[in-house]
Amino acid sequence: MSLSRQELKTFMEARFLCVISTVSEDSRSESAYVGYTSNDGHEIIIGTSNLSRKYKNLTQNKSVSVVIADTTGEVQYEGEAEILSGEEYENLVTEGRFKALPGLGKYRDDPTQIYIKIKPIWIRFILHGPQGAGADQITEFTEFA
Repeated sequence: MSLSRQELKTFMEARFLCVISTVSEDSRSESAYVGYTSNDGHEIIIGTSNLSRKYKNLTQNKSVSVVIADTTGEVQYEGEAEILSGEEYENLVTEGRFKALPGLGKYRDDPTQIYIKIKPIWIRFILHGPQGAGADQITEFTEFA
């Protein structure tokens, strides 16, 4: 049985931390553990500094991978990033297209703060079966509105 988009949405919304990986100018992968928020279309937004490695990497290469996981399941996610200004991010939240990022208050007034919106290209969603009692459920998604 395939997992549904609604089950994927519910899984992603119930968590707020992920690992994002970007590619450096010299083709090395670089990963960071960050807070995120997601929407109905499985897009993700994270906040970061324009002084960070991920920001620098994304100005050269928009491809990212993300992992959201715990002992019950995981989302393996590949996407394309778009850098947003604070105003663009605030508009998306005000319009109800995204919930506010967790822990944002700490960074909201930081002049280096920027936001990264990631559109999915490919997602593998896995729900782990109970230990010794069943197989994992795995569904891949490749089409997004």
